[in-house]
Amino acid sequence: MEEVDIKKLANSIKSGANLVIKNKNELNRINVFPVADGDTGSNLAFLMQSIMDNLVSYHDTVHSLLTNVASAALLGARGNSGMILGQYLNALAEDYAQSDLSTEQLVFSFKTALVKVYDSLLDPKEGTILTVISSWSEKLVDTYKKTQSLEESLSQAQMIAEKAVLETQFQMTIFKENKLVDAGAKGFYYFITGLTEAFSQNLPQELIEEIIPSSITNYPSNLISSDHIISEKPSYRYCSEFIMTQPSISDKKLKGKLLNKGDSVIVIGNKQQLKVHIHTNNPKDVLSLLSHYGRISYQKIDDMLLQYEVNTKPVSSIAIVTDSIADIPSDLLLKHQIHVIPMPVQSESNNYLDKLSIDSQLIFEKGINTSQCSTSQPTIQSIDNLLSFLQGKYDHVIVITVSSKLSGTYQLVNQRIQTKKLASQWITVIDSKANSVAQGLLVMKAAELVEKSLSFNDIITNLKDTIHRLFIYVAVADLSPMLQSGRIPLSLGKVAQNCHILPIVSLDSFGEGKLMTLSFSQKQSIKKIANKIKKLFQRHQIDRLAIAYVYSENQVELLKYYLKDYTDKIDYSVASSTSIAISAGKDSIAIAGILKKGES
Repeated sequence: MEEVDIKKLANSIKSGANLVIKNKNELNRINVFPVADGDTGSNLAFLMQSIMDNLVSYHDTVHSLLTNVASAALLGARGNSGMILGQYLNALAEDYAQSDLSTEQLVFSFKTALVKVYDSLLDPKEGTILTVISSWSEKLVDTYKKTQSLEESLSQAQMIAEKAVLETQFQMTIFKENKLVDAGAKGFYYFITGLTEAFSQNLPQELIEEIIPSSITNYPSNLISSDHIISEKPSYRYCSEFIMTQPSISDKKLKGKLLNKGDSVIVIGNKQQLKVHIHTNNPKDVLSLLSHYGRISYQKIDDMLLQYEVNTKPVSSIAIVTDSIADIPSDLLLKHQIHVIPMPVQSESNNYLDKLSIDSQLIFEKGINTSQCSTSQPTIQSIDNLLSFLQGKYDHVIVITVSSKLSGTYQLVNQRIQTKKLASQWITVIDSKANSVAQGLLVMKAAELVEKSLSFNDIITNLKDTIHRLFIYVAVADLSPMLQSGRIPLSLGKVAQNCHILPIVSLDSFGEGKLMTLSFSQKQSIKKIANKIKKLFQRHQIDRLAIAYVYSENQVELLKYYLKDYTDKIDYSVASSTSIAISAGKDSIAIAGILKKGES
């Protein structure tokens, strides 16, 4: 009975992963199904990088190796194809653990695992990665039964997989129209090709990155890219993924409950954790449902509609990126194709993504204790994912972050740019020295300059000049959040609360919070702010103006009443970010503006 060389198999898996990562951009270019969002390559590369990063250097059994790969795959699985491949690797490890652990059983487990992959899908689609995995595993088992050689079986199965990939261009209308193969299917083909070539050549660790299989170089060129992608708008806006720990529901029952929440539902994992993938218009509703059956330890939500628009009808060659603390209406974000990095929000019971799975209204409607809530800087993965998506799609990128004095986002984005060695003439990061609607107005200014076709350097110069002309006033309706967060000293805060005193806060020229003045009521605070704004209008000093509110629009109406002669000058009013809601409290309101040139 043939025995598997564990080190050889581990190196072969790394070789397959490396070949997928190398071909990420090609897979992105041919991605038209289920949505032409151009990220299948990025998603599969993320999965493969997770496997490579988490693959330990030594395994004493094939089972421990497969379990290690499965755990990494569960964490790194993204998108339809990534989730399917991740489930395949998880099912492989699970089935092999229940067998006699022989090489023969390893081969048979590849085929058995496919059953669980199909079970994880509500609506399996043939002519995709599923078909190629099926063809490959069937041939692998059939050949092994005849030859009892894993090396020969892998070689024969690879050739069948290549044929299956080529045939996907004829199996679905979207592929026929574009004369393309399925990107996920081709990604899997790259994985098993790299694995097979390394296994048959018994390549050492140091040579895996050099492998360029001969069968790949002969791949038909017309299946590599397409000048014109024919596709439809996504039926649902958000590609959402969640990991539940210690789930109290089976994967099959959970799929049934998700049926009316969207499409492309995939549930993978085990009794310890489940990973859910769904295309939906309401990530908040999905998270609320999942929260009943386990703790949400991870989530990723991508705007497929924005990705589709960028891929099919880009408004500019310069991308504008900001974080979710910038308060801007969602329709304007989509119109100007502005990319937003969501800020993580933590509560006692769950993790959220600002404005995607939680917002300033929902946090109070759900009765979440804001004293137990906090925000943190974005994850490295969310920044890396966005940078990966932007590469190859834009000539330049401008990132505008919340004030570096209030968050580490500015420093983190710069750090990721340096790590990835991205050119300063391709991407730059601007510290807005602002937050909320002040930051939002700066982002909208950037979009306006981009649409005027100004050069990259001229836009940056203009934005840095605009920063000095930003202002913001925030009327805080409840001192409790500021007391709990330590923004106001406890002794001073208690005195202010006992005297029913409320602050009006702002930001200084460095982007740090400062106390402007005090009032005896929220109404008085709003009136004081309105008087300041009216004086600026009377002096013809205001160029832009916008409002953000926490929970209730009643305060907006009151502010507009005091500014009744100038309401037509307000660009927009919008619900604030969750970060502002947590720090300023319910019923707070912020008004921000840009002063005209020469005024500061």
